[in-house]
Amino acid sequence: MQPPESKRTGPLPGLLPDPYRVKPGDTLWDIARRCGKTVHELQRWNGLRDPRKLQVGQVLYLSETSAFGLSVLFLDALRHPIANLPYRLEFDGRILVGKTGPDGQIPTQVTRSAQSLVDLWVRDAHSQWQKLVSTVSGYGHKLITLVSGAIVVPTTLEPFSGEVRPVPSKKHDIAATATAQAQPPRKPSGAPSKNNPAVTTKTIKGPNGMPTIVIGVDLPQTLMDYFKQFKGGEITAKDWEKEAGRLECEPEVLQAIAKVESGGSAFWRLMDGQGGHVPAILYERQYFSRLTGGKYDNTHPDISWPVGYRKRERLGRDDPEMHDGRVDEDDILGNYATSYQRLINAYRLDPVAALKSCSWGKFQILGVNHRLCGEPSLKKFMTKMCISEVEQLGLLAGFIMNNPPAWKDPKNKALGREISLWDAVKTKNWRMIAFYYNGKKYETYQYHLKLERAYEAYKKANSAKQA
Repeated sequence: MQPPESKRTGPLPGLLPDPYRVKPGDTLWDIARRCGKTVHELQRWNGLRDPRKLQVGQVLYLSETSAFGLSVLFLDALRHPIANLPYRLEFDGRILVGKTGPDGQIPTQVTRSAQSLVDLWVRDAHSQWQKLVSTVSGYGHKLITLVSGAIVVPTTLEPFSGEVRPVPSKKHDIAATATAQAQPPRKPSGAPSKNNPAVTTKTIKGPNGMPTIVIGVDLPQTLMDYFKQFKGGEITAKDWEKEAGRLECEPEVLQAIAKVESGGSAFWRLMDGQGGHVPAILYERQYFSRLTGGKYDNTHPDISWPVGYRKRERLGRDDPEMHDGRVDEDDILGNYATSYQRLINAYRLDPVAALKSCSWGKFQILGVNHRLCGEPSLKKFMTKMCISEVEQLGLLAGFIMNNPPAWKDPKNKALGREISLWDAVKTKNWRMIAFYYNGKKYETYQYHLKLERAYEAYKKANSAKQA
């Protein structure tokens, strides 16, 4: 018997990603129960007329935000966020006027339906409104990435005397130096915009048919060559069991690592107008600094510095470990787009060091550890990382098996002596797994507890499937 569609039951935590891909045996009523929504809501968010008709592999949006969400990001030619840009967003009879934030973004909005018309305007240098985008919302969270063909450099100068020309402040001097050393962007492709012929536009399909509007293109070709290796394909239950058998551990341990490290995301859609997917990453400037011998610390502290990025709540605070004694926007951890902006800029300075300075994929394996994954060649490591989730899982297995034993930390008796990562994975030693991934400060973020909770959630879910 099918439950009434108005009945809402509590979700099973951490089981259904949003969006969700339909699997064999799924029904809309079962999916609604598992995510705590009603059948009527799922029908509206996905444009489903007949709730009985689902296809294996079909993508379903499980919230209004994932179905009708709207996000906008403004970047300059070097992929730096454009802050304080005046914008006007119109949809569903609403007019939102404001300025982009420090990350170059407009606060995420949710349209009324898939048929909502969305118009986006920006104010140009002559204080005139220019329409850049006019599109229908459609189904799926719409990501609009606008990349300017120009480089935005701050022009605020400090007072001077006795100099031939003004001397920029330290922060602005760094920005100007980075601009001067970077390669010029390629000319964007696409059709000229009606409002501004100098701007070219494209409309492409994003993840699962999600519409994506892109203006401008600027990515190093050699980096793009890696991304073109993508073949796709999610990790199946058999894949989990195969690698877990090789490691003599439970599949749920590996699933927990993926959940905590990347939220389970292995790839993001490339929003540069060239199509393709890119592995999920986290750029680590302290590794880039170490690998390049601090060569770029003084000129590019945003991407090369002995100390890692800080959390956003520390923005503006004094910090003697930062290059100018305080936590600036360049010192903030940032979001996914920020990591790729930093990778691209670092790649132009030193491609090998840049690739080694990122944590890659579903399991966030640092590039510098490619040999531990069983790949002596960084190029082969990157190729596998870019091909599919299954290849990433194979790299994880190598990383676990080849990690040398760690000596116990005298300040933490919970860490055993000479326990390898492989031993920790076999015995579900969450503290030791956390130590290998996050170092001695893993307790600060309760990493071991997050791993254990994720494991228990997956264990419960997998047991329910087998029952």
